[in-house]
Amino acid sequence: MKIPYLPLRELNARFNLKDQQSFEDVYDSGRYIGGPFVERFEHQFANYCGVDNVVSTGNGLDALTVILLAEKELGNLPQNAKILLPAHTYIATFLSIIHAGMQPVPVDVTDILLTVNDLQAQIHKVDAIITVDLYGKLVDDEVYAFAEAQQKPVYCDSAQSHGAINVNGKRSGSIARASAFSFYPTKNLGALGDGGAITTNDHLLAAMSRKLANYGRDNRFQNSVKGVNSRLDPLQAAFLSNRLTSLDQDNKQRFTVAQFYFNHIKNDHVVLANDGFLMHNSWHVFPVFVADREHFQSYLSNHGIETNVHYPVPPHQQEAFKELNDLSFPHTEKLHNTEVSLPCHPLMTSLEMEYIVKVVNNY
Repeated sequence: MKIPYLPLRELNARFNLKDQQSFEDVYDSGRYIGGPFVERFEHQFANYCGVDNVVSTGNGLDALTVILLAEKELGNLPQNAKILLPAHTYIATFLSIIHAGMQPVPVDVTDILLTVNDLQAQIHKVDAIITVDLYGKLVDDEVYAFAEAQQKPVYCDSAQSHGAINVNGKRSGSIARASAFSFYPTKNLGALGDGGAITTNDHLLAAMSRKLANYGRDNRFQNSVKGVNSRLDPLQAAFLSNRLTSLDQDNKQRFTVAQFYFNHIKNDHVVLANDGFLMHNSWHVFPVFVADREHFQSYLSNHGIETNVHYPVPPHQQEAFKELNDLSFPHTEKLHNTEVSLPCHPLMTSLEMEYIVKVVNNY
């Protein structure tokens, strides 16, 4: 049996007819930057997330960067703000802080995601916090409550948690002061190219973010701030509208796969996340942790199972961040050295899930 990690072609084929019509509609509209298709998707995604404002951007990295730049322009963050974030994340979270002219202050994680315990030693030394819903799992509400008590604004890298719902019934994108989404094609809500969005209930932050993402323009010929060019393409917006209505059902299917794995993978050599990881999760990634990742992936590949890694090298060990290379975050490094992602997507069949479990349990 051959099982791909993520069959993107087949996943997108479900929307083929709608996408063909969308292409014709956008083509015929004569409006290829901004316009009604972008406005429609922003309105739909705002309603879906339960927020007042959505500002679409060219990609997820830009979304997070623009949030920080907007807060600086509004005077809510200092010019060289220190931003606490988990060391265990994708490099884009770090890059957003750097591109905003600010300082990343990474902290080790004691579990997989940022917790209150991880914040306590550094929170008084920083100006704000970025949480990361890594693998699709929402950061615990206690983190937001603790930060609020310390009067520290929290922004969320929600690039992997589209549609996840917390214990209080709030969706990803509506929990932090502002959240950044990526619509990279492999995401639970993915376009057929790059795309991103900012979600927030703060109207001033939304307005400044929109201005910054469009060259800092007040109107066609006047610019009041130094902005960037980061706009969601209307064709991608139309494709995203086609997929948004299926997101909840797709996430439900992902949960079914994840629950099956949790219930049936029984192997002392293959470590799962803790039981609480199952809930409040969009299951963008199903991670397992093994001592010899290369051997485990080779074993699965020999049995026809394609896997992935999120991510092999932590940001603080990347050559791009030479200034951070001397830092040590033991638990983060262990996670990055041992993580393997198993197939977990809406089109998986019972036979595929059973086969994967059987192969994993025989490792």
